[in-house]
Amino acid sequence: MTESPNPLHNPRLRRAMLAGVLLAAGGIVLFIVLWILLGNAGLDQFPRLIISLCLPPAAIALLVGVYFLLIQPRKR
Repeated sequence: MTESPNPLHNPRLRRAMLAGVLLAAGGIVLFIVLWILLGNAGLDQFPRLIISLCLPPAAIALLVGVYFLLIQPRKR
């Protein structure tokens, strides 16, 4: 009986973790950039917070959606 390979050493898992870290870092950076830009534009605190919190996840969802709809089907 052969031993099953360790699923944590899979190259796909490493790429997925790297993509997740990059998307998370990009979301944080986008939040900070929006917060500063909207503050300089003179927007009040509450709308500034809501926009800064909602746009980064929407941008991440858009990137992931484009990847799954356009790029991934070409690989098959």
